[in-house]
Amino acid sequence: MGERTRVRINLAQAEIEVEGSESFVESFRPQLEALLDRLPREPAAPPAADQVLAIPPAARAKTELGPFGEFLHHLPASATEVDRMLAAGYYLQQLSGDDSFATGDANKRLAEHGIKIGNPSQCVRQSLTARRVFAVARGRFRVSQTGRAYLRQLTNGTVPE
Repeated sequence: MGERTRVRINLAQAEIEVEGSESFVESFRPQLEALLDRLPREPAAPPAADQVLAIPPAARAKTELGPFGEFLHHLPASATEVDRMLAAGYYLQQLSGDDSFATGDANKRLAEHGIKIGNPSQCVRQSLTARRVFAVARGRFRVSQTGRAYLRQLTNGTVPE
């Protein structure tokens, strides 16, 4: 199995995270420390009240889902693989610029959280048949209103209208 590498940057806390083998991470230590020293130590000023109110409802909905793992915990224990793929697709759709998701990306996100899907493509096909998703481009899908209503029901209202 190949080695997995991850870089995470948190400007608010002046944090940069690199994941991989110990020698790999250690090789970046001097550069990362130099970068952290250049970042300001003072937290950014909170946005003015009028700026917060100016956020459009659609953008606010995208930020209300919280972390992916927390979003998944809203699914019932009886949720099927199809339900989990639909939820992952919806979450990724909310984060994407084109308001769509790819099967592979949804499966990858679930796998990162220890959820293995037997046949991800079949799960998306079942959601297509149930009209919970629809194709927007080759390999790209969007959760339909029916799919959102279904997820809202599954998650007890976690999915916004």
